[in-house]
Amino acid sequence: MIVVRQALTATDADVLNGTDLENLPGAGVLIVYAASSQADGTLTITGRGFEVPIREQALPLRTNGQPSQQDDAPIIVGVPAGGKVLLSYTEVTAATAVFEVYFLGPGEAMGGGGRRR
Repeated sequence: MIVVRQALTATDADVLNGTDLENLPGAGVLIVYAASSQADGTLTITGRGFEVPIREQALPLRTNGQPSQQDDAPIIVGVPAGGKVLLSYTEVTAATAVFEVYFLGPGEAMGGGGRRR
């Protein structure tokens, strides 16, 4: 499992740029939790080698911009080997947005591991 956490204060066309998930290590599943301190922040997810239909999805509103794994539904995306995923955040009103992205490989995604806290 690979975990990336990013806090942003401006629009970002590639949230995963410069992180361990900039290029995917193989096939698996991405689990994305995200929230914004303003109600008008949106998330778009696109991919190379596959199409992910997440376009301008509104982020949950959280006073501090921190997503809640208990209250916010995750976005779950299957990704192929050799793929690249672009998470794009669009800020309309000045805000803080936090993204928690988990990559699970095939064994982890099928119950052979999984997220542990």
